[in-house]
Amino acid sequence: MTELEIGRGQMKVLRILWEKKRATAQEIIDILNEREPIKRSTVQTFLRTLERKGIIGHDVEDRTFIYYPVEQRDAVAKHAFRSFVDHVFDGSVEELVSHIINTEHISAGELKKIIELMEKKES
Repeated sequence: MTELEIGRGQMKVLRILWEKKRATAQEIIDILNEREPIKRSTVQTFLRTLERKGIIGHDVEDRTFIYYPVEQRDAVAKHAFRSFVDHVFDGSVEELVSHIINTEHISAGELKKIIELMEKKES
């Protein structure tokens, strides 16, 4: 069974794989280093951990590992959302929405879109 608990650094690597579909460790390192310095050993640890969890896999081409995502973004997002709601709001989506409404600025346009989504979900 896939373990979908993913740390911040692992998520950065996974986002690259979702975008590129397939990448070598060096390609991932190069992309990450464009944003902030990261050590090769750190990226390799992220890759091994993600693979052990069943979130990514790899093929070997000319002795080079080519990594690819196994889990889709929606499955990971759903798990992360549920985990967050359970942890912070004791499982209550209503409390989460109440918190957002009471603490975040929501524009009239955003609120209209939210209402439309709720109406669409209801029907």
